Amino acid sequence: MTKVKPKVKLYSVITADIVKSSKLSISKHKKLIEVIKICATEIKKVFPATLQYAPEYFRGDSWQVVLKKPEYALAIALYYRAFIKANMEINTIDARMAISLGSIDFVKKSFGVGEAYKTSGEAIDIKGKRRLKFIYDKKEISELLDLLVENSDFISSRWTVRQCKVILLSLKGYNQLQIAKKIKVTQQAVSQQLDSAGWSVISKNIAYFQNTIEKLT
Repeated sequence: MTKVKPKVKLYSVITADIVKSSKLSISKHKKLIEVIKICATEIKKVFPATLQYAPEYFRGDSWQVVLKKPEYALAIALYYRAFIKANMEINTIDARMAISLGSIDFVKKSFGVGEAYKTSGEAIDIKGKRRLKFIYDKKEISELLDLLVENSDFISSRWTVRQCKVILLSLKGYNQLQIAKKIKVTQQAVSQQLDSAGWSVISKNIAYFQNTIEKLT
């Protein structure tokens, strides 16, 4: 009888840092560190049972998070981007994020070993203007999803503080009418903000990314 090889559990590791954080004032830098930590708390609520453990922080403006539900990696990366910009209220602030998919041989708070860790750490050194990258050892899938991530990066890198506040509510699952009531504007104003932020494309990218990863895992 041929033995069926057990399916390997896949994780996603997001390795991130803030671009040009050294140019922030001391007070803004302190606020930034607090905002990043608050964002992780929000992510636990918006994407329940997704984080393997609380994010690890390095040098204040760099962090790493392990996802046991890797299908939500793109949505979470975009949530980080929108949350940081919206709460810092600085249009030019941004984060670089490398999203990996792979196995983890050993995972424990503050320490982990495996392909997902290795590739995410290597991929964070993104060249040029690009800020989001996806990497996986299956080349065909990696290239397809990285193209999707690059497209999402191009659109979301242009979000304004105002757009980010609307995007965050959309990522939480609010519809346009609910968003309008929450931020006290008209539904038409919300619709215009979402259109200008490219939400129709972003939401499709998130859905395709999620469906593709779910089939793998």
